[in-house]
Amino acid sequence: MAGKYQHWKLETDHDNIDWLSFDKKGASANVLSADVMAELDRIFDELRAKNPRGLIIRSGKDSGFIAGADVEEFTKIKDADDAMRLVKRGWDLYDKLEALPFPTLALVNGFCMGGGVELALACRYRVAVDQPGTRFALPEVMLGILPGWGGVKRLPRLIGPTAALDMLLTGRAVDARRAKRLGLVDEAVPPRIQDNAARMMVLEAPRPRRLPLVQRLLNSALMRPLVVHLARKQLASRASPDHYPAPYAILELWRRYDGDPFAPRPEDPASVIGLLE
Repeated sequence: MAGKYQHWKLETDHDNIDWLSFDKKGASANVLSADVMAELDRIFDELRAKNPRGLIIRSGKDSGFIAGADVEEFTKIKDADDAMRLVKRGWDLYDKLEALPFPTLALVNGFCMGGGVELALACRYRVAVDQPGTRFALPEVMLGILPGWGGVKRLPRLIGPTAALDMLLTGRAVDARRAKRLGLVDEAVPPRIQDNAARMMVLEAPRPRRLPLVQRLLNSALMRPLVVHLARKQLASRASPDHYPAPYAILELWRRYDGDPFAPRPEDPASVIGLLE
């Protein structure tokens, strides 16, 4: 299977764990272009049929894990339909990853940005390599857009809304150790043991970490309006929604639609389309 794809290499080890390495052809960094994601979609279909013991996704480049979506494709968006097709492509792909019936793990060494974080969030487990270059960030807000591939839905569920909104609304990066403290990754390990740590986690398949009760309550539909009210007050002291609508759209998308970018109407302040117009 290793030679079937331009951008991905799939290998099976002696434990029947599949290792999927991302190495975008002809590029210095891994970005999630349309052809990359089309290949990944086919790989997930093959893996579901094959049903390995587990799947570990890693980078085949020294430069980092995933730099995010292909920004060049965003510049080619012509209309609202184009925009929503791009969002749907990543949303459906990561839903497919999340639904795979065996343990999945993102092994992150180096930068992990935007759509790369959203891919990692769709895995059951995450292991970060504890070295200076490892960084996790959702920088979409700084580009005036929002994470549309599941980040607004999955991140608060994983690390709680307090920490999640800080990352989503600022685009601020966290290193491997901070990611471990937040619960964004299950382990932060030295480079020399990264493969073994990932393999053992897949083999042992521990129960995913559960949020503390207070954070689970803050995630509830009943409490989200209060959380957003407080966050909006802090935001308003730095930027108005008229001049900087993206963070406000993220808040509304989470509060009213639990992060689903297909729920708002185009004229809704939480709409992806509104930010692109």
